[in-house]
Amino acid sequence: MHSQNNTIADKLFAAWRDRQAIEDEAALAASRDAERGRAIQDRLNALFAKAGRRPIGWKLGLTSQGALDLFGADEPMVGVIYADTMLEDGAMLHSAGTVSPRIEGEMLLEVGFMPAAGASDDELLASLASVSAAFEVADSHLLGWPSAIGGATADNACCGWLMRAPQSTSPRDADFEETTMNLTRDGETISQGRASACLGSVLGVYRWFVEDSHRRGRALAPGEIILTGAMGPMIPMEGPATYHLDCPGLGEATLRFGGAS
Repeated sequence: MHSQNNTIADKLFAAWRDRQAIEDEAALAASRDAERGRAIQDRLNALFAKAGRRPIGWKLGLTSQGALDLFGADEPMVGVIYADTMLEDGAMLHSAGTVSPRIEGEMLLEVGFMPAAGASDDELLASLASVSAAFEVADSHLLGWPSAIGGATADNACCGWLMRAPQSTSPRDADFEETTMNLTRDGETISQGRASACLGSVLGVYRWFVEDSHRRGRALAPGEIILTGAMGPMIPMEGPATYHLDCPGLGEATLRFGGAS
């Protein structure tokens, strides 16, 4: 199994490098084996590190009960965010740099320090440096997208691209339950939601991640960012188009998509 996992990770790395979908891993795409998915992702992230990619944070996925049920999962999944996926507000994302992109609006947390296991709400808030809105462009290198947690986790939790709103707020001023999200494409609303879609509270999602990090020996460093999951439906991207994200109290961002590279 170890050799098979390494072979799959090698294929995922080549698919990321070449911006192509893997067509012959239907069994992996439908796998509900989260532990195997993590083992493949570990190998894939080692290949990314060897290629010079720099990690800057963590992507949490499947943070709504509906997504957990759909993917056959009993807890969220985690991927690694890399510096080369960060886009500046107003940037153009060329369609040639993606495989099968889907866009969503999220709450983004910036780590101040790693809190202790069993931290209180006040201690969790104190451990954060800032909160802002963000686009996530999720993408998959498995043809047709994964349908279960094992395949999605293996593919680095389908991390694609990220755009952080230029504004931010203090963690103590953020509303981790009632903050709303509105996502438009060329001025037309295509997705709406609120922070409570993320397991009732984004602060609760952060609590889960902190506890999971202590269990797995994962260190959270100052300045790292955490994407906490979709506040509304994830939408397949079409282009050319302009996408705009508005989260009152957290900020706004604009992403252009589909231009020639």
